[in-house]
Amino acid sequence: MTIETQHDKSEKMDTPLPSWVLLLMPVYLIILLGFPMFFFTQTLAWLEAWLFLISFSMNMTISYLIINKKNPRLIRNRTKLKKVGLTDKTKKPAGTDKIILPVMAIGLLLAFALIIFDYNTKWTPIPFGVEIIGLVIFNIGLTIMNIAQLQNAYASKILDINKGQKLIDTGLYAHIRHPLYSGSILWMLSLPISLGSWVSLIPAILAVIPLIIRVKYEEEMLIKGMEGYEDYKTRVKYKLIPYIY
Repeated sequence: MTIETQHDKSEKMDTPLPSWVLLLMPVYLIILLGFPMFFFTQTLAWLEAWLFLISFSMNMTISYLIINKKNPRLIRNRTKLKKVGLTDKTKKPAGTDKIILPVMAIGLLLAFALIIFDYNTKWTPIPFGVEIIGLVIFNIGLTIMNIAQLQNAYASKILDINKGQKLIDTGLYAHIRHPLYSGSILWMLSLPISLGSWVSLIPAILAVIPLIIRVKYEEEMLIKGMEGYEDYKTRVKYKLIPYIY
């Protein structure tokens, strides 16, 4: 049995995935989102759903092809589920994922369920022009999120500090400390609007609230576990919105 060295692991992390894996992104999204949307509405004539799926697929496919070429380590960090870099000092704030991530997931699932219900019942419809504005904002949010990921290879989905992780304070991170969250909040709040349901904004907001709360625990973890983060906080004063918050 050969022992994988740290150099081998690093080289593997920085090796791009085969392009065909990412070119299948539209297939993944149609199976994950499109199938239940069209199945439970019993129609393929849902224009807003098609516009949503097409723009979502194009945005993510193009973004991840670029990320895969320039920063492939990010994709592997985004898919990891095991926390490997925690210490006694950082374990407690990082442990809040056990509550925060399920609450966010429940909020988004409820939002999708209400979107489908709203389409079937026409309970709280939204004018088509407003839906298009929502779709544009949705894609702006995705783009901000993907640019943040391109600029920060350590942006995993779970609260963790990787071995050798470096502080990122350039690009979007020179203006706000959590641009990935900013983009995520934009797309989560505009998702119900792009698909024509005012009422589904309620669970979408319930999904956003724990994400905002998560900023506090992530910063607590980073202050305790990453050299220079406290100084970074004094230099970059805003968490999510430049000049506001």
